[in-house]
Amino acid sequence: MELGGQKMAGLATEQSPALKLGKLLGKSTAIIFIALVILIAIFSYLSPYFLTFSNFMNIIRQMSMIAIVAFGMTYVIIAGEIDLSVGSIIGITGMVAAINIKSGLDPVVVIFLTLALGALIGLFNGIMVVKVRVTAFLATLVCMSILRGLSLASSPGSAPVTISSPLFVDLTTMNIGPIPIVLIYLAVLLFITHFVLNKTVFGRHIYATGGSAIAASLSGVNVSRVKIMVFVISGLLSAFSGLVLAGRLSAGLPDSGTGWELDAIAAVVLGGTKFSGGKGTVIGTLGGALIIGILSNGLTLLGMTYAYQLIIKGIIIGIAVILDIWVRREEA
Repeated sequence: MELGGQKMAGLATEQSPALKLGKLLGKSTAIIFIALVILIAIFSYLSPYFLTFSNFMNIIRQMSMIAIVAFGMTYVIIAGEIDLSVGSIIGITGMVAAINIKSGLDPVVVIFLTLALGALIGLFNGIMVVKVRVTAFLATLVCMSILRGLSLASSPGSAPVTISSPLFVDLTTMNIGPIPIVLIYLAVLLFITHFVLNKTVFGRHIYATGGSAIAASLSGVNVSRVKIMVFVISGLLSAFSGLVLAGRLSAGLPDSGTGWELDAIAAVVLGGTKFSGGKGTVIGTLGGALIIGILSNGLTLLGMTYAYQLIIKGIIIGIAVILDIWVRREEA
């Protein structure tokens, strides 16, 4: 009987291949950087324009904006929710900034007002989820549609609104030496979001809420406040990215940010954050954003259309979600 019990215990602790693979992908940051090396090698071989300084600067600028949005998405997903409105927030905040600058408002004031707008949109999403009890998927989907409509309607014929303020453009696109200022913004925001998530009580509450909202509530965590705050942070960081994108384009485009919610989610899940919540890091998300940035750039250089790029990103997200489901089932 004792031998049989030991054998059963051994079988119980033995992990299935799916669980081992899922844990490997979820925990090892080495996997992310191995994937980066492989992608760089493949695209360097396939395109003579990939491994150039100017192209890498383009990747850094684009990746930085996606990563900033994805940091906010990381908070939301760790808390057990989802935010589909981030792309539309980018679009509406870029348009609002461009229209206000064109009307003569001080660019610095415009920046702060636009960031406040992003935070307010996030607050609206959080209230809809927590107080009205609409699922995050539906609440942010509705918000996504409304904001995109407002963005398109904000300019006659949905035309771009040119930004002629040198100060605004410099604050969002200038270089400090060889370093793009957006990379400095990315480093600062990475430090802040990582510190908050790993070194503060609020960060621990985010993990607890995503792990089990009921258990967290019984432990004294204000789950409602945590969920509202992660949506506010997501809206704020999306607005920040919208300002940077508008500065880079020197214009507000009604359709800017379209599809960025997919890029942000892909970066988060590729970075090892559990789609079911309770686990993840912004450092992993940065690695995921690098993969998405290099993949998008490389495929564009190879002439692949945006439609096929969406298919590939969708497949990536699907695989990551399936692995997450397998892990949860095996652990249960």
